[in-house]
Order: sequence, then C-alpha cells, then structure tokens
Amino acid sequence: MRCDLSLGVIKKNIGTMLLGNSECHGHMPAFAEKVSGKYKYWMWNELISDVTGVIRFLTGKGLKPGDRVAFLAGNSYRRLVAELAVMSSGMTSVPVFAGYSKGLICELIKFSDVSAVVVDGYRYDAADVPLVFDLRFFDDMTKYTPGGDIEHVMTGVDDDSLAVIMFTSGTSGSPKGVQLTHANLMSQQKALKILWAPEPGMRFLCYLPWHHSFGGLFERFFALSSGGCLAVDDSGGKNVDKLLENYLEIKPNIFFSVPKIYQEITARMASSKAVERGFFHDGLKFIFTAAAPLPLSTSEIFKAKKVPVIEGWGLTETSPCCTLTSMDVDRKLGVVGFPMPGVEVKIGEENEILVRGPNVMKGYFKQPEATARVLDNEGWFKTGDIGEITEDGLRIISRKDRMFKLSNGEKIFPSVIEENLKAKCRFIKHAYVFGQGQSNPLAIIFPNTELIEAARSGECGGSGCSFPACLNEFARCLGKCIVDVNHTACGKIDRVQKVMIVDTELTIERNELTPSFKLIPKRIEENFRTFMHSLEVDRINELPGNIYVVELAAESVRRK
Repeated sequence: MRCDLSLGVIKKNIGTMLLGNSECHGHMPAFAEKVSGKYKYWMWNELISDVTGVIRFLTGKGLKPGDRVAFLAGNSYRRLVAELAVMSSGMTSVPVFAGYSKGLICELIKFSDVSAVVVDGYRYDAADVPLVFDLRFFDDMTKYTPGGDIEHVMTGVDDDSLAVIMFTSGTSGSPKGVQLTHANLMSQQKALKILWAPEPGMRFLCYLPWHHSFGGLFERFFALSSGGCLAVDDSGGKNVDKLLENYLEIKPNIFFSVPKIYQEITARMASSKAVERGFFHDGLKFIFTAAAPLPLSTSEIFKAKKVPVIEGWGLTETSPCCTLTSMDVDRKLGVVGFPMPGVEVKIGEENEILVRGPNVMKGYFKQPEATARVLDNEGWFKTGDIGEITEDGLRIISRKDRMFKLSNGEKIFPSVIEENLKAKCRFIKHAYVFGQGQSNPLAIIFPNTELIEAARSGECGGSGCSFPACLNEFARCLGKCIVDVNHTACGKIDRVQKVMIVDTELTIERNELTPSFKLIPKRIEENFRTFMHSLEVDRINELPGNIYVVELAAESVRRK
C-alpha cells in the first residue's frame, strides 16, 4: 500500500529550511513564550540570528560536525535555538527526558558518547562529559562573535548526516537510541506540505515534550517548516485549565494533542459553554491526535462542531508518522488512514506491519543486532504492530508483544478490547486488559474522574448514557456498557469476564505512562500486580482501598 502522490524533491537539511523561512517570513512571528506572565514573540529573523550566534559559540568551544550534544531542558525558546544550532551545524542532538531517574539520565548520556550537555538549570556534573552549557547564560552564547560563514555551514550539511538520536519511550523495554537523519525529517515535512498545504503564519500551541517524537519531531518541525508561529504552553500539559487559558490567548489554527488531554478538555466543555466556545474558535482548521487511538465518543464532540479530527500512526523509528486519516472521512475505530507520500506499507509474517520509505531511521545507536532484527536488506522496518489493510486504510490491531493466550490456547490482542471499551464509554480514561491462562480476558479500568465530576451537571454523555456522577454509579452502569461490547465481540473468547475499577491517576513520574500518555505495560503489571492477581484468583476481599469489581457473569458489582 502506497500513496499515489509523489514525494518529489525534499529540502537538503534543516539549516536550508530555516534560512529559507527567514528570507521569506523574516518579520513574521516564529516563536512565542511566556515571559513575566505574558507571551513574548520572536520573529523569524531574530530566531535565525540567535541560531547562527549559538553555532559560532559551539564551534568556538571546539565542537565540530559529527559531535553529539545532549539536551536536558524543557520546551523553551532558548532550548529551541540551541538545538537547531546543533542540528544545523552538522552536530547531532540527543534529547534526554529530564523526568527520568538521575541514574538513567547518566546512563543514557554516557551511552551516547556526547561531547557536551545543554541544561536549563539542571545540575549535571558527571566527569565523563567535558562541556556543560547552561541556557540560563543564553545571552553569552548568542553574542559570541568569532566564526566564519555560518550560512555556508548550515546549507552544507549532508542530507544523510544524523540530526538527532531520539530515545524511544520504552513501552516494551529499555529505551533505544533511534538515529534520524536530516533527510528523514525533511521527507516528513515535504509529505505534510503535499497533504495539508500549510499556510505561513499559522499558530500552534505546543505542550508536547520535545524529547518525544510526537512533539519534538512531528509538531515542532511542522510548525517550523510551514513558516508558522510555535507558542509554548507553560503548563507543559500538566494543568489543563492553564493549557486552556493559553489556548484562548494563542487561538491555534491546528492543535496537536493526545487522547488523555482531549478527554480532559471535553470534560471542561461539558461544564462550561465558555470553554467550548473558546476552543472551537473560527480559526481552528483541524485537530490532530496520535500516540494512542482517540475514543470515538470523544471525537464525536469535534465532529458535531464540524472540526476535522486527523489521526496519525507511526513510531519514533519512522520520523515518526507513516499514515494519516483524511479530513473528510469519518473516523473508524483502529483505522489510521493511508501512507504519506514516499511511504510504503505492507503486512508481513504474523500480520506484522512493515514500513519502507525515506522516513525510516538509519538504525539504533550502537546496537547493530537490534537494528538487524527490525530492518531487512530491502529496507523494510518491522514495526512490532499487528494490523491489516482495509478499504478504509490501515487498521491497527495490537502491539505484537502484548498478545497473550487464554487457558484454551486462544490468542487475545488486548489493544482491540481496550479501544472497544473506551469507544463505548467516554468515562474510561485508560483500560488495561490482561488474563494470561484465564478462561476469558480481565480488565483494569482507570476512570475519567474529571468527566465524572462534570456529569453532576447532567450536560455530558450521550444518548442512553446514565451520566454517572460518582464512582459507585459509574461502576453500576459500566457493566451494561461492557455487556454491549461483549455482544459485539468477534467471538466468545474476546468477551471480558470481570472488570476492576481502580480510582488512581496514572502518571509519567511513576513511569506508568510515556511522555505522550501511552500506557507502559511492564510498569502497569508491576504496580498493579497484587490487584490483578486478586481478580485472577477471585479473592476480591484481598483488594486494598476503594476498589469496585464488576462481574459480568453475575451481573453484579462488588466493592471492597
């Protein structure tokens, strides 16, 4: 399966793209960030001036093309400038999540063999890194004057040079360093330009972290490549009320987010018409969702307002996007659209999705064996996702490593069941299906407490919804929804037998969620193993805390 549209010629490198935008859009806003509580704007010519200044500073300190520079800093103008300077001068950026444990941070930086670390107040004093630059002294970096023809340096970087080594979020093991080239990133932007025809000057509100591929590659570089203005949300996506305040001020033309945040935003809409009016402003062209499927019950809210919902699928290893849904086609559960220009998709052994194209990584850093396992001699990348090609586009079924077997030997793909549950009930924030060796699948449900609170007003929900205003009501009506899901299951083996409602907010800090709010199965299994075992052996009385158990066979709810 491939796109009928040709990718054509792509820009050589990031530096060429930046200089071209400066020439065309020099006096238009390129970036915005809160300074003393108010948004400050930087124009394109200011951005490029600062980038060239930092390139002079880095080269003056002895850094050269091919060197690797780690970044331990949050989203900010200073971080953006420094990272663009590194990439545009032929060096390689190595973003590291500052929320990792200190031990893991040191391990990743040491593994990366970096020549320097850029921090923003973070104290990094490991002896194995010769240079540490603190962005708090940003002015000293931009005012560094010695140096030659910087524009020649920026345009001369080879398209096959590494731009970034981005560590995977580690949903199925230790993070791996994904090596992406300038050609990888620029091919993605050319494909988006063909499909979306972005206009210069569009506004974006960014909270997605830049150490992660969705925010750092897809959203950030689309805003830059299109000549838009990227504004930073100073809540970092951790305070939805603050995020909405910034949204109302910036009025983004395109908004990139993940299902968890969309669920919280629609919960605010349910109890506030002002929030709803502000979100659906006249300049909003479409919203984009990725990282995990957006429940249909949530996307119906946007559909009712005639705001297209576009869903993308891909991995860090594919720069990151491979397929996109269309703006004028109704979303279908699990369907992630058709390949972008230049990208090919096919189904391999055991229904694993394979991808080939200019967006596919060069390989894993210092891990040739791991690279050989996922990249074949013809350039096909084994994604680890199981899927099928349908007339509506590619359909994602499950992660290959999450499949488990019931007591009768039948295979279960939990992701399908999880998404069906969330599609049926918008009051579910996360669902985790398990049941190795059981007669039927079991599930842990993490409720959307914000939406349950909003339900007290009676304004949310849909036709036939019971509007549960507390966990007890949610537990009782959830059983009916699960019965409906079970009736539409492909076979009896896919029917959930028992469900446990755990009133716990999963967090990135406890490593239960990736930075893009995807579940990390390994950590869910570790943190809730006691709960899961009690459900498996039917020892409900052993469960700690405020736990509800819905037993479908008995059509009852038990509470600890």
